[in-house]
Amino acid sequence: MTTEGAAAKPSWQTRAITALLASRGQKRMLGSAEGVQAAVQKRDRRIKEVRAPAFLRKTATVTRDDLDGWPVFRITPTAGPTDVSVVFLHGGGFFAEIVRPHWSFVRELSAAIPAQVVVPIYPLIPHGSAANMVATTAAIVTRTIEQCGSGKTVVMGNSAGGLLALAAAHAVRDQGGPQPAQVVLISAWLDATLSDPALAALEQVDPLHQRPGMAEIARLYADGLDLRDPRVSPLFGAIEGLPPLTVFSGTHEMVLADARALTSRAEAAGVPVDYHEGPGLPHNYALMPSPEGRAARKIIVDACRAPRHGRPAVTADRRNSSR
Repeated sequence: MTTEGAAAKPSWQTRAITALLASRGQKRMLGSAEGVQAAVQKRDRRIKEVRAPAFLRKTATVTRDDLDGWPVFRITPTAGPTDVSVVFLHGGGFFAEIVRPHWSFVRELSAAIPAQVVVPIYPLIPHGSAANMVATTAAIVTRTIEQCGSGKTVVMGNSAGGLLALAAAHAVRDQGGPQPAQVVLISAWLDATLSDPALAALEQVDPLHQRPGMAEIARLYADGLDLRDPRVSPLFGAIEGLPPLTVFSGTHEMVLADARALTSRAEAAGVPVDYHEGPGLPHNYALMPSPEGRAARKIIVDACRAPRHGRPAVTADRRNSSR
């Protein structure tokens, strides 16, 4: 799969945010298994109970309804009725907890769609692993569908949360019950085998990720499962029968290979997919306070307002529409 047109230069806001994120040393930490292990140990010494930030309550009602020991927050906007529910799975590589930019994204989704946003706080590695995390996520999705209806439920995730979102969609489909209206994947990590030959070049332009540390995260998350198990690498799961997909990736992130592979498989299987590829853009650009991020979020909000059951698969001239 190729992209079209000359790569536009990222905005100064995107470049500044990327430089700030890179300065925090994540890529260095992901340079080795030992770096990941040290980060996990440091996190466990400091970890606190997750609480929804106070700023959410300025525009929404926040409640908590746990499942299987997971805190599950529900953010419902106070300014009007909602008929859409979004289950949002946060990123963080399975080793980092939900952070303020995730909550800011949740607030924007809740107000702009408007929607009830369901935010599960899943256990982090090594305290949680693929088998139980996917099962509980699927149960949360199923419960949301039962409460809100299949055609009004969207499953969404960024980065590692995107892996959980797609794996849960597989599980819900395989259970034979009602499925969500669509799945939205933002810079989703979908292939824990890290076997795509494109990764060597992508690793050089990705300012945040390296394969040695990601491989250690994958090992801990799999917890003995084969890395090609769809709960670990949903890219390898059967794609037929999945809901419509909306997929975002930048060309300067390692998970670009996963996004392109998933989009190709979806098109071949006749699963509706709306793919947006940002030339020169980094991991999670769709969540950034930048022109590119705002454009991507408008697409996400519009997609959540109008689920696309049965919409034809995206054609080449729709790619890169988030530029």
